[in-house]
Amino acid sequence: MKLTTTLFLALVLSGLSVYYFTLEKPSFQSASPADHPKILNLAEGDSISYLALQNSSTGEKLVLERKGSDWMLTAPVNYPAENFLVEGMIQALAFGRRDRPFSLKGKNPGEFGFDSPKIQMTLQSQKKPGPRTLAFGGESPVAGGGVYVRWQDEEEAFLIPSPLKAAFERTVYSLRRKKLFRVRWDNVNAIYVKSGPKKYRLEKKENKWHWTIPSVPKEIPLEKVFDLIYSFQALYIKEFLDGKPPKAKEFGLDSPEILLALGEVTGAGEKLSFGARAKGKDALYAIREKENLVLLVSEKNLRSLLELFDVTLQEMQGNDSRKTSGSSGEDRKSPSPGGEEPVGGDARPRDQKRPAPADPGSLRGGGEGIRREPAPRASRKKA
Repeated sequence: MKLTTTLFLALVLSGLSVYYFTLEKPSFQSASPADHPKILNLAEGDSISYLALQNSSTGEKLVLERKGSDWMLTAPVNYPAENFLVEGMIQALAFGRRDRPFSLKGKNPGEFGFDSPKIQMTLQSQKKPGPRTLAFGGESPVAGGGVYVRWQDEEEAFLIPSPLKAAFERTVYSLRRKKLFRVRWDNVNAIYVKSGPKKYRLEKKENKWHWTIPSVPKEIPLEKVFDLIYSFQALYIKEFLDGKPPKAKEFGLDSPEILLALGEVTGAGEKLSFGARAKGKDALYAIREKENLVLLVSEKNLRSLLELFDVTLQEMQGNDSRKTSGSSGEDRKSPSPGGEEPVGGDARPRDQKRPAPADPGSLRGGGEGIRREPAPRASRKKA
C-alpha cells in the first residue's frame, strides 16, 4: 500500500469515527456512561505501553512497544512504527463507546464469532497489571448492526461500527514508518547532496543559510530552504526488502551514484545511499548508513529533489558574473572512497558547464517541524 493511500485511509477513518460517535449515534450523547461505557477505560495518567494484533485471516502477529514518546514494531520485524496510526487505534478505543452491550452468560460465544475471532488485540498499560485482550467477532445479522466485540476477561459483549474495525486491520508495511528521514527538521543545520559528479552543500550558521558547495556569496532566502527541505520530506519508502543482502550486485549499493545527508545541531545526522533502479518499478534501491536493510524509494520524488537543487542553485547564481567555474556543483578533488562525502566534508568545485535543469514541478512533502507551504516552482523555470 502506498504512503498516500495509508494517509488517506487514516483520515477517512478519523472522519468516520467522529461522525459515528458524535452524529450517527445521538443516543450516546443522551445515555449515561453506565449505559454506554467506553470501550477502553484508562485511569488518569495511565497510558498503553504494549499493543499486539493477531489477525486470523493472515496468521500474522504484530507487536508494538512504546519507547519514550515513539512506538516501535518489535515483531515480526524491529523497526520504527507510524506513531499516528498506533495512537489512532488506542484513541478509537479510548473515545469509542460500547453499543448495545449484552451478557454472554448462558449463550454460546461461537454464535457471535468469538470461537475464532477475526482479530485479537492485546493491550498492556503502564499502571494496570496484566495484559487484556479484545476479541473482534462476527458481523451482526441486523443491517448496519456492526461487529461483535468483547474483552476476554469480561462476560459482556457489545457492538462497534463496522468501519471502525478497519482501524485494527493492519499489516507490517502499514505500521512501519515510511518517511525516509527521521531527523528533527528544526534541528537540521547542514544539507549535502551528491549525484554523480555533482555535489551540493548548504550550511546554517547564526540562523542564516548559505550555499558552500559550490560557493555562492548570497544568503539563501528561507523560502528556498523550506522548498529544499520539503523535497527531503517528500521522500518515502515504497518497500522494505527484509532479509536481502545489501551487497548483492543487483542493488548497486557498493558504489552508489546518489548520496543524501543531513546534519543536525546536536552533532547527529543521517546519510542515505542510492543504488540501481529496480526493474519495472518507479524506485531505486537505497540503504541507510549503519543499517543492513535494503529499501525501495520513489525515484520520481528523488529526481524532483535533484532537479530542485539544480534550479535553486541557478537562481542563487542569477546568471550573472558570479556564475563562475563553480556553477556545476562538481568537485575538483576525487570523490572519497565509495563515492561518499561526509556532511562535514570539504570539497571544491571544478570547471564544467551544464544545461539548464528541467522544471521539477510543485512539491508538497509532509512532515513535522516546518509547516510552511512551498512556493510554486513553475515560475522559476528558465527560459
